[in-house]
Amino acid sequence: MSQHVFPSFKLVIFPLIFFGSTVYAQDGIARLEDVYVTAEKQVKQSLGVSKLDNKDIEHKPPVNDISELVRTMPGVNLTGNTASGQHGNKRQIDIRGMGPENTLIMIDGRPVTSRNSARMSWRGERDTIGDSNWVPVAEIKSIEVIRGPAAARYGSGAAGGVVNIVTKKVSNEFHGAVNAFMNLPADKREGDSHRIGFDLSGPIVKDVLGFRLYGNLNRTDADSPYINQGLNDKNSKSLAAGQEGLINKDVAGRLAWRLSPAQTLTLDATYSRQGNRYNGDGPNNVQTDYTKSLYGKETRRIYRQSFALTHEGIWDWGDSKLVAQYDKTINSHCSEALSGGPEGLCQDLGSKEITYADSILTTKRLAGEVNVPFTLGVPHVLTLGAEYQHEKLDDPDGLRRIPLPDAVYPAAANHTPALSSWAGYVEDNISLTDKLRLVPMLRYDHNNKTGGNISPGVNMAWQLHPNWLIKGGIARAYKVPNLYQSTDSYMLYSKGNGCATSSGSGRGCYLIGNSKLKPETSINKELGFEFNKDGYLASLAYFRNDYKNKIEAGRQIIFTASTAMTTRAGGYDYFEWTNTRKALVEGLEGNLTLPFSKQWKWVNNFTYMFNSKNKETGNPLSVIPKYTINSSLAWSPTEKWDAVLTYTFYGRQEPRTIPVNPVEAGKGNSGKDTGGLSGEAVGSYGIWGISAGYAVNKNINIRAGMSNIFNKRIYASTLRGTAYTYNERGRAIWGNMKVSF
Repeated sequence: MSQHVFPSFKLVIFPLIFFGSTVYAQDGIARLEDVYVTAEKQVKQSLGVSKLDNKDIEHKPPVNDISELVRTMPGVNLTGNTASGQHGNKRQIDIRGMGPENTLIMIDGRPVTSRNSARMSWRGERDTIGDSNWVPVAEIKSIEVIRGPAAARYGSGAAGGVVNIVTKKVSNEFHGAVNAFMNLPADKREGDSHRIGFDLSGPIVKDVLGFRLYGNLNRTDADSPYINQGLNDKNSKSLAAGQEGLINKDVAGRLAWRLSPAQTLTLDATYSRQGNRYNGDGPNNVQTDYTKSLYGKETRRIYRQSFALTHEGIWDWGDSKLVAQYDKTINSHCSEALSGGPEGLCQDLGSKEITYADSILTTKRLAGEVNVPFTLGVPHVLTLGAEYQHEKLDDPDGLRRIPLPDAVYPAAANHTPALSSWAGYVEDNISLTDKLRLVPMLRYDHNNKTGGNISPGVNMAWQLHPNWLIKGGIARAYKVPNLYQSTDSYMLYSKGNGCATSSGSGRGCYLIGNSKLKPETSINKELGFEFNKDGYLASLAYFRNDYKNKIEAGRQIIFTASTAMTTRAGGYDYFEWTNTRKALVEGLEGNLTLPFSKQWKWVNNFTYMFNSKNKETGNPLSVIPKYTINSSLAWSPTEKWDAVLTYTFYGRQEPRTIPVNPVEAGKGNSGKDTGGLSGEAVGSYGIWGISAGYAVNKNINIRAGMSNIFNKRIYASTLRGTAYTYNERGRAIWGNMKVSF
């Protein structure tokens, strides 16, 4: 099938390349001053879209990465990819309860998929902090969060939503800055953070060629490995880990060449290294004598290289954008165990030093888009786009299988699977009247794993009154199975605890990949209103995602290997990744902004979840609050001084309560009755924070604050089936200084 993908793709993308690269803008006709709203810009004005600007980021600088900021926006939480609690302190951005794997992270509109280099565990988790930490905070211009139907236009992986990190542009005047940040927790068992970075930007040739260069070093110490011991689970014999330590090193450069008044060519090159400081984090809260000896050591190092060449042009017929992108991620991690309680933990291979295994993910992407305004009865802005992507994973440590006879289950050893895909899409921003806009869209994707997929959608905005706006949309979103789930050589082993209820008593089992998986799909709907007058803003939106074909570890035996087949495989049950039936995500989001005066502004948002559950098992898709309220009161008494008081209130968080294997059901598949799941929920709680900033002069800005003023703590637990899957860090003071020139 794959041999036909690229020829088909040529038919779609070559016209875009032709128009984007060979049609010359005519002097005097290139309309740099013309502004028209494209379909993408119109979709980004949906109720399910939020934005943090540079000032928001400066007022609330995160300790580590932007996920701490994004979580304060409507519909956003930090969770694991399931309700299992594995890697609970590596929570990632989760939009509308769909899980981190359904949140697409982008940098300047380009997808980032480095987390895909981390192996998928039995319960759907990865040993990764995700892709929200590749850009230093000081280099971010804004952050866009796109939810629901508006996100479907971005293709696979955006069923929950999209987070687009927009970096600062190249300046036509020479500028530079040095930024320093520190965070000091009151509890010495929590790790300190220190960050320093620089950026330079300016012209090489005035009005023709400019550059931007930045560097960053960020270090967060690991929490004590004993921070959670006995706090929630007094009978625990194993330790639930706190937050790992992190060391980030980033350097990036950009060259922007203004070919003409209407054309720009931009080259981006970035290199980042992320290392950890191990403190006991593992998928099943299990430690061995060997892993305890690794406390404080670096067990995972991720190297990411990214290169992108972008051409943007304004023509007499519209505008165009063409992007060529190459990303390479090397996930160098300790060799991981495949079996039993130590699944995912570092293996003792007899060496005095840590034995590292490399998982290498390479992504090549070519994308083009044109926007053409015209009038046909009513004004239109037509968008035509196409993209091609080739993703290859080389992981001999994570993709390995014991030999099985082809007659039983044919599967060639393959540790370098690849996914080739292409897509074409069309959107039209139609101004039916001065007050009613409609944006129909249609996207077609095709890949060598699952074939073709059609994603239609429509968004609308109706200005009922100068101050009242009705907005809504519906779209079909989807996600392709990842390369671990869909590769036959993927294999994990369980001695019994991970085996499904259909597995026979006393036997272990294997989970293997499934090349016949279907894509996950979701019908995303959204409808609401917005009131906006003189800075006062109020909005309310209802959303519903009907989720289908969610991929999980199967609970039906596909075959049982006999001892005659192979000594290692004999007598064990085999399961595979499979598509479950349906899931439902449903809730409300709202915003309220009250500008009391020029000095005082109160900004609020809330999210209320009606449903977020797997209809087949009854369990939640992830552990998220029933409702969340974010509030921020800003005071700016003078041009030099400002202060911000923040408050976030989290509603009750429920764990999974339906057992999915015999041990949890009390049937004792491993010979011991565990008594089932704990069902322990996290009660509602609130977190206060405060900060103040002072502009010493035009070159020096300082800011300081305190987070979690009243020291509300949540401690992770080792209990099975508990919502205490993460640590809520205690009180800390922080400071930030920026010196610019």
